[in-house]
Amino acid sequence: MVATGIWAALACSVLGLASASEPIHVPVRRVTHTHAKLGRRAVTSTAELFNAAKQGGYAIDVSIGTPPQNFSVILDTGSTELWVPGPNCPKSECFGSLFDITASSTYVGTNLPIDLVYGIGSDNGTYASDTVLVAGYTVKNLTFGVINSAANNTPPVSGEPYLNGILGLAFPNLTFAYQTGEGQYNPFVYALWQQKQIPQSIFSLYLGSRLIEGETGQITFGGMDTSKFTGNLQYLQVQKESSAPGYPDDYYHWTVLLRGLAVTVNGQTSSNLLTIASQQVVLDSGTTFTYLPYQAAQSIAQLVAPSATLSQGMYVVDCGLYSTQGNIQFAFSNSSTSSSSQSVIFSVPISSMIIPMDSTSIDTATQCVLGIIPTDASMGVYLLGDTFLQSAYVVHDFENYVVGIAQAVSSNATASGSSSSSGSSGSGSGGSSSGGSGTSTSSSSSATNVGFGKVLFSLALLGATFTLLL
Repeated sequence: MVATGIWAALACSVLGLASASEPIHVPVRRVTHTHAKLGRRAVTSTAELFNAAKQGGYAIDVSIGTPPQNFSVILDTGSTELWVPGPNCPKSECFGSLFDITASSTYVGTNLPIDLVYGIGSDNGTYASDTVLVAGYTVKNLTFGVINSAANNTPPVSGEPYLNGILGLAFPNLTFAYQTGEGQYNPFVYALWQQKQIPQSIFSLYLGSRLIEGETGQITFGGMDTSKFTGNLQYLQVQKESSAPGYPDDYYHWTVLLRGLAVTVNGQTSSNLLTIASQQVVLDSGTTFTYLPYQAAQSIAQLVAPSATLSQGMYVVDCGLYSTQGNIQFAFSNSSTSSSSQSVIFSVPISSMIIPMDSTSIDTATQCVLGIIPTDASMGVYLLGDTFLQSAYVVHDFENYVVGIAQAVSSNATASGSSSSSGSSGSGSGGSSSGGSGTSTSSSSSATNVGFGKVLFSLALLGATFTLLL
């Protein structure tokens, strides 16, 4: 990525740094900062349940400025920018710490606007650059947003660490600056790599359970941690997307092709529930739920929870479904046209899709929703959010435009599919999962070559048969 104009001044690399030989491992915390901790009696409507569900996220700590000022930021693979609230953001919108630009001797401000739109609100302010520290590693002159209005923020629960910012981890072409023709700059992971703080321009994400608060997972910048997954990494090609008129198709999100969906409940497996040949979906750690095409989501809900009611766009279900034996199978492919394309099958336990709304414990919850949201085609995008990603270990490779996916060590999910030879290479971050297989006995997984078409997937280790009729 080549910086031009003012971005060259903001994002200039520091020369003479020693090359890093090891990836950076950073703990990830699950933090809920609003209604999700309301008592059962306090939650009186499905609308409030939705508010509870959409808040909180997986976060890491970053420090910005000289001397450093500390922030807890959400890890968001569905966006690109790093932003924190600035000194002009009103307390009615920015409830946590504000970045004091006058206190940092390395701060460089601009008048260039930044306007970020998310599913539940928007943030706007101006671009700036400063020194950013993560886990003791420094990125100098990193471009980020200083936000003066944060319409998507919500009040924190008393005593909770507040999530006061977002660290976007998608591709540089998704930045507001690029989208508005103001130029390009290198976001956080690119800058880490350019300044030789990590050996490769990749990162790997292990979220951990949504039912645990506090430290649950890990993000690795520049490599992977084979102790966090079992089985082999299965690689998928990142898909180019359409953008605004006048812009060519390019890489923006961690978008992959979904070719099939099926459900196994009590030993019975459905046929393919995806009514179209293929669908682009975005791996989005900044989204709580999984958003699927309306008819496919409706079919899944009917199979998993026949008595589910759709209210406020969410399936309200019996919390007892958490003990259901079965899984939801997601079939991915690298081609939208070839019926012989190799596929990757990732099976998510039904239990991980049952989300308690009025308790942090599924054992005491009385109000639950399904972790899948039906989405109309007019939305233009479908998302695999935390209800999917908590079961996975995902390697994101900027250089080769691939993602590698495997069963997270703490999950009962399974992954099987095509060869992992197309992934990244290099010490500590290779495409092969050598050293990762067999690191945990908590659950099993399988990996076989699978031809995608009108075939029978016989997944013995799943205890189920998955038939895709394409």
